[in-house]
Amino acid sequence: MTELSTKAGAFYRRYRYPDWLETHSRVVGAIAEALVAARRRGAPRIDADAVVLAAFLHDIGRSPLLSGDPRDHNILSGLVLAAEGLDACVEPSRRHAIYTVLDPELAPRTVEEKLVYVADRRGGQVVEPLEERAHDTARRNPKYAAEIARAVPPAKAIESEVFADVTFGPDQLADRVR
Repeated sequence: MTELSTKAGAFYRRYRYPDWLETHSRVVGAIAEALVAARRRGAPRIDADAVVLAAFLHDIGRSPLLSGDPRDHNILSGLVLAAEGLDACVEPSRRHAIYTVLDPELAPRTVEEKLVYVADRRGGQVVEPLEERAHDTARRNPKYAAEIARAVPPAKAIESEVFADVTFGPDQLADRVR
């Protein structure tokens, strides 16, 4: 799946990702690769390439080229990916933000969407526990701290659902990510 990382790199350059955003996006993509590679036999079928590419590109809506647009970055990500013809990546990207679990219109529904959601919940600049990542997100966005705190329990439930189909546990994720 390294070709997907290379494909994502072309988008990072075209959309002028700052270093922090590229690092984060590569960590989230690597987490998705690890989760997809370790799916149990008999787990529901997924479009593995779409999951991984969506994970690598989930934050394209944070591109400096889109600064000033008042829409949430996850909505912008979906719009950009649709415009780029990456239809299978649109919904996982639209539904990846931590707070989407609180909105029935945006909550992750499919296995693919949940995989990208969990990859983003566990990937900051490095692989980290979901609660730690949520705390860091709330620290950087204090006006959303209460909403982020409310999102942690349903996010943990989605994480449990995703890891039920993976051959390793959440505590082993960091060791599995290259």
